[in-house]
Amino acid sequence: MRKTVATLLLLVFCLAAGAQSVVEKMSLEEKARCVVGFKRALWPPTNNGIPGRTTPLPACGIPSLVLADGTAGVRLSRRGQERATAFPADITLASSWSTEVVREVGAAVGDEALAFGVDVMLAPGMNIIRNPLCGRIFEYFSEDPVITGKMGAAYIEGLQSRGIGGCAKHFTCNSQETNRGHNDVRIAEKALREIYLRGFEICVREAKPWTVMSSYNSVNGAPVQEQRHLLTDILRGEWGFDGAVMTDWSIVPHNTAAQLHAGNDLFMPGADHQVEAIISGVKDGTIAESDLDLACERIIALAEKCADKKPAAGPDLEAGRAVAHNAACESAVLLENNGMLPLSGGGRAALFGVRSYDLVARGAGAGFVVCPPVTQIYAAFRDKGIPTDEEIEDLYLKYVAFAEADIRLNEKIKVHIGLPLLPELALSKKLVESAAERDDYAVITLGRTSQEGTDRKLKDDYYLSDTEKALLGDVCEAFHARGKKVAVILNIAGIVETESWKSLPDAILNVWLPGQDGGAAVADLLFGKVNPSGRLAVTFPKDYFNVPGAEDFPYGDLSEGRNYDYTCYDEGCNVGYRHYLSSGVQPSYPFGYGLSYTEFKYSGAKVRTSSKKTVVSVTVTNSGAAAGKEAVGVYVASPDGIPELKAFAKTGLLAPGSSETLTFEIPADYLKTFNEGKNCWEKRRGRLNVLIGADPSDPKIKLTK
Repeated sequence: MRKTVATLLLLVFCLAAGAQSVVEKMSLEEKARCVVGFKRALWPPTNNGIPGRTTPLPACGIPSLVLADGTAGVRLSRRGQERATAFPADITLASSWSTEVVREVGAAVGDEALAFGVDVMLAPGMNIIRNPLCGRIFEYFSEDPVITGKMGAAYIEGLQSRGIGGCAKHFTCNSQETNRGHNDVRIAEKALREIYLRGFEICVREAKPWTVMSSYNSVNGAPVQEQRHLLTDILRGEWGFDGAVMTDWSIVPHNTAAQLHAGNDLFMPGADHQVEAIISGVKDGTIAESDLDLACERIIALAEKCADKKPAAGPDLEAGRAVAHNAACESAVLLENNGMLPLSGGGRAALFGVRSYDLVARGAGAGFVVCPPVTQIYAAFRDKGIPTDEEIEDLYLKYVAFAEADIRLNEKIKVHIGLPLLPELALSKKLVESAAERDDYAVITLGRTSQEGTDRKLKDDYYLSDTEKALLGDVCEAFHARGKKVAVILNIAGIVETESWKSLPDAILNVWLPGQDGGAAVADLLFGKVNPSGRLAVTFPKDYFNVPGAEDFPYGDLSEGRNYDYTCYDEGCNVGYRHYLSSGVQPSYPFGYGLSYTEFKYSGAKVRTSSKKTVVSVTVTNSGAAAGKEAVGVYVASPDGIPELKAFAKTGLLAPGSSETLTFEIPADYLKTFNEGKNCWEKRRGRLNVLIGADPSDPKIKLTK
């Protein structure tokens, strides 16, 4: 609910004298309630599917702040009539390699948050994608900390430009969902600093988020929420964070005094026992009242920031749809293309796969968005005037209607906030062959969803199911036998195995979770209205057991012990592409990989260094026949070290023959390495190798500085 003018005026009046003076006048109980979330039973009626509010203290001029879920948009209650835009998921946005695109999405989410009376969005997710089976992988950006940090910063800058607080989460090492409340991450300090904290550091330094969320899990034997070293010494002391730290929504009991002293300012979702623990703790001396006062000051400062925004009449869902559509197009990654794409628009298409008729627009859990109707691939073909096989379409639409009713009425599949993935439909070879006789080409859409609270499995998830393998094999065999081509659309929440089947189709386009206008975006990409320009921000391994630390993850059913009670990050810094470059193991698709409908050349590369920064520039020229955009990465390595991404950008739309010079500024601190023995950051020794190009295994230019 929107705050009344009187409440806002009271807030402004009370804060005019400063947060410290307000706290000095508060009673101990008021202070305790200020830092503990508002009890759900006392919430006023609202249609928002909000997970929490702060406690209002009218006498102190402090309103209740609304905290909303949604890394892909504002999550509303499915029981109401309101709808919000479902934007592409974080893992999708990262593939754009464009902070401008992500900043635009953040601003659009902020606009809708304003309309729904939200103060803080609990987004973005910024944990490192350590393993492809992480259930929340779609809510995170990348296996690389620089992509993670820069994308997170851009998203938060967009949100906060609209007066909506951003929340960088989950700080830190929440890279698995199995036993997430108790799991202890055992990790070396170097890997913690250079991989798992670096993205948060970049985000904090560059975007200055108003809030950060401390994670459920433990690190090296102690709960993150009780570690002052992490939440105060590093986050505030080293990085200069001046916002509020809130806990993740409590699912396990904690030591309230230790949490407060560690640097948590807001206990969510809030309970009376926490209020009582704070009051008694201050009285018996186990809690320093100065810690409580400081937390109150930060909550008041947050309330002041949230009050400084313009009211909105209502969400502009058409504007949101346009932003979501553009982001989906910018983020699609063309993995294979044997001359099939772009399609000419002639001939009739056979659209196979349930996802062609029931697109997975967003994942489940906190990242699920109740949105207007999702545009479907089959409908997008029709809207473009492209004829499709009506018999195939009729079969799938009837199946989707039946399967949805069957699941709903028989409660066959339980999903934590969201929609279940309808099982793939098995087709007879005869049906496929008859379609191959009458149709000119085929498109198969394969899909995956995922959710918080549980991790993915290998069987029928990371690996294709038997039904999917049969569909893929039968369609390719039947159409190729008649000289006709087949494209595969990957509509996936996370990485899937591709090595065993990627040679079968003529083209593979990965659109991840593309948001509510995904079907229209797919059609624009297939028919060349948009030239794919996305690059992978995660590595696709040839097999799961090629993943670094594959055995150090709960890939099976567990209830105790290794990978449940504790997980060892023994791969250290060799996460993702760092592992593949150092080991020589070849992935199916490397980090930074992505094809285009045109070609690009690089020239005029320069590197300039100073004590404060390294500046790299390069000119990119479209040497092909179609307009397109090129994503560029800058990797830096010591003479005997692994190339590490330090900067990235994407050109504007370049017409054939046109050029653009990109300039990258890398702060000197981002080139340092962490010395565990001395417990400090150090400058790299010797001359540095600079690699320019999105794929570090195949750079366009190599320089030494």
